[in-house]
Parts: sequence; structure tokens; C-alpha cells
Amino acid sequence: MMRLKSICKSFGDIEVLKDFNLNIAEGEHIAIMGKSGKGKTTVLNIIMGFEVPDSGFVEVTKDISTVFQENRLCEDFFAISNVCLLKKNKSIAKKILDRLGIDSTQKVKTMSGGQKRRVALARCLARNAGLYIFDEALKGLDDKTKAVAMDVIKEYTKGRSAIFITHDINEAKEFADRIVEI
Repeated sequence: MMRLKSICKSFGDIEVLKDFNLNIAEGEHIAIMGKSGKGKTTVLNIIMGFEVPDSGFVEVTKDISTVFQENRLCEDFFAISNVCLLKKNKSIAKKILDRLGIDSTQKVKTMSGGQKRRVALARCLARNAGLYIFDEALKGLDDKTKAVAMDVIKEYTKGRSAIFITHDINEAKEFADRIVEI
């Protein structure tokens, strides 16, 4: 069980979170939804330890694998090298890249935005983590590619805790056991 209890966070005069609570059961998939600027990414940053709440209690695993809103890839590396930055197992990396329709030997700087997004997804999923975080992980993907990516995400996070941030209610319903509105 992971939890955030009575979390408050402000940036200057702007109160982003006030008495925010979130419990994540072992193996539970949750989706967090809300309008831009309502604190979704702030919640993730608190969970990952990038931000400290002004008050409240945080109890989460430190074993986290994340897809950020930005891909954060090494452009001069091959796809497989980017995935293996976190997990040195090339066979798992190649299997996930293949499932996502990515040539593991292609340099990232030659890829389209959607291909880069799938490399970022593969890097996250190749790691055996206690918590997976997907911050708008499917943005920029067409519907067919999005469906494939969602299947791969669900397969590799089955039985593991995961948080999925999205503005798309259909993505949230497909992924999550529970939807949390911020």
C-alpha cells in the first residue's frame, strides 16, 4: 500500500494541492484526471521525491519507473541503448520494442515523435519496478498505435501498482481500476 495523506502544496501564492489524499493498493492501477494546472504532475513529483509537500504524509516505494510528459531520450543512442539505460536485459528491451513496432537498431534522432514516445514507454516497462508512473504517456500517438501501446502497458504492469495521468476519459477507463479526479 502506498499513500499520500493530507498533502498541501503551494508555489508562491498559488495553492496547487490542499488536503489531497491518495491510497494505492498493491497491484492497483489508478488514473488521475483533471484540468491543466490542477496538480496532477505535482502529485507525481511528490511521489517521485522531486517536490516536497508543504504538509502531509507520503509513504511510497522508491522503486519507481516513469514515462514523463517529455521523452527524455538520448538522441544519439539507438532505441535499444535508450531502453537498456535502466535495465541491461537486451532480450526484454528488444521484445518490448518489437511489440511497440520499433526497430531496436534505429537511432533515436532519426525517429518521429510517436516512435520516440514508444521508446520512452519501452524504457519504463523494461524495468521491474514497484510503481509505474505514466504522465500523459500516450500523447502524440494515433489511435491504432495507442491501442497497441495500451495493451503492452497493461501486460507489463499486470499485478503491479501504476498511476496513469491522462486527459482522455477513454484511456483512463481502459487502464484503471479506479479514476481519481483532481
